[in-house]
Amino acid sequence: MKSYLSSSSVCCWVPCHHLPRSSGFHTSLFWRANYMLRANMNVRKPHRFVIRVECIASNLHSKMRRLLTVMDRSLDRGWNRHQKAAVIWITISCLILSPGFQFDILQGTFNDNSALAAKNRFAPGTNEPVVKDPEVILRNALPIENKTIRKVQHTLELIPKDIRTRSWSKIEQEFKQAKSLLEKQKDDILVSVPESKRTKAQAILDDLISNKMPSLKQVISEKDSERIIATNTDVLRDIGVLEEDMVKQFPYEIPSEYDYLPQLKGRAVVELTIKKANNQKFDLDGQLFEQGHLTLVIDGYSAPVTGGCFVDLVNRGFYDGMKVIRSDGFVIQTGDPEGPDDGYVDPRTKKKRLVPLEVFAKGDEAPTYGITLEDDGRGAAATVLPFTSYGTLAMAREEFDANSASSQFFWLLFDPELTPAGRNLLDGRYAVFGYTVGGQEYLQDFKVGDYIQQAKVIKGLENLKQPSDTSTAE
Repeated sequence: MKSYLSSSSVCCWVPCHHLPRSSGFHTSLFWRANYMLRANMNVRKPHRFVIRVECIASNLHSKMRRLLTVMDRSLDRGWNRHQKAAVIWITISCLILSPGFQFDILQGTFNDNSALAAKNRFAPGTNEPVVKDPEVILRNALPIENKTIRKVQHTLELIPKDIRTRSWSKIEQEFKQAKSLLEKQKDDILVSVPESKRTKAQAILDDLISNKMPSLKQVISEKDSERIIATNTDVLRDIGVLEEDMVKQFPYEIPSEYDYLPQLKGRAVVELTIKKANNQKFDLDGQLFEQGHLTLVIDGYSAPVTGGCFVDLVNRGFYDGMKVIRSDGFVIQTGDPEGPDDGYVDPRTKKKRLVPLEVFAKGDEAPTYGITLEDDGRGAAATVLPFTSYGTLAMAREEFDANSASSQFFWLLFDPELTPAGRNLLDGRYAVFGYTVGGQEYLQDFKVGDYIQQAKVIKGLENLKQPSDTSTAE
């Protein structure tokens, strides 16, 4: 077993199939466990995870006993008790004695009002709350500067949060503020839309003001939580369309060294039809389905090279019939073709097409290529496309080669108890290129041997730019 010590945590190799599920990592334990997927994210070592344990206990004695219990369950059942005890106590000792470990944390009180708890609700390197809704992430990732539409968006996005606390007066205020902005600053919104799309934007705004906002007002007055969320989501999707129409041109230059790869200069929507192996059916809480449908949004504004290569393979039919090779409750992975090659072989070069690591850090003007943010000295930086949403899409690659991705990709089955907000070890290390925005419920029963029956680009194919015939990798 390999282990290493960081300034405030201990990491150790453990077989991933023995890691506890979410029930073992309840937040009442007041500690956090993060997983760095080494997997077919590392295509050569699909059986390993790294676990990082950070103790934030309010009482050392009682919380440490719980920690020991969970760690004991997480270790290989084939080990004897002496081996388990040695690993557990070495880990705990290193944790307590590590230079960055603050003993006073153990003596303090940990609750939702503490500074520590508040810190965990914010994205690393920012004062912004961690966002788990994929549609919100995608709206925020758009390269636009219209402050009015952003204010409308962010105000309406507060409504679902306030529903959970049944803060009806706040919800009414938020609705009134958003409605007032749409009505009184309509011209300020439209001025950011290119002339060629302004008629469409005008129609969307008119429909919002005349129909959809009054509908939202009605369900708010009835205090019908489900209908409020559904209606508000519909309104926000129209806001998202307006925002996307505001993007006048691709916002930065992609390095010329990647001209030989397909590039997505915008967004695309991909629909997957998935099937169970052996004519079985998807079982979703007792309901059976012959097939599932997943809707993926691929963000070429934030990951043009990664997104372009993925959409290119979808358009070629490469993923049709592709089987799931890993599904362990943490990730679902596919994209490994039959035969000796573990990626896509470019028919022009007769070689496996490799995709560079592409990560867009918040505050940067363009993505960083070929290096992890940690290796770039910015390990704590927040990313534009974070691993904070169930069904996040990212490229698989070899563990020690940042530029070894090809065709294999994975869905992260994000669980806030398993990947605490702002503390996961994936951001900046693997290339996120999109999110699952529809059909996420099918992922829970998408297992090894199940397959993608068909993958199809249903929107945005015009944004895919193919390389010239003379462009080749050096």
